[in-house]
Amino acid sequence: MDTQAPLSIQLVTEISRREGVEPFELPPLEDCVDTESLDKLFGRADGPFVDGWVRFQYAGYEVTISHTGEFEVA
Repeated sequence: MDTQAPLSIQLVTEISRREGVEPFELPPLEDCVDTESLDKLFGRADGPFVDGWVRFQYAGYEVTISHTGEFEVA
């Protein structure tokens, strides 16, 4: 996975891989979460430090993203 890509892109790429579809075949991530804020708060080493996590549903998966930018898809 391209760890230089924005966190939101990494997430959609991972779920599309699991589903065996192209990323554009998934519903827009923006329908579930503000991707710009997600990328700024959790996806950049030079962004503001945020302690915590965010959890939401996307494409039938429960997604948890930690303050380190790591995510879990269940």
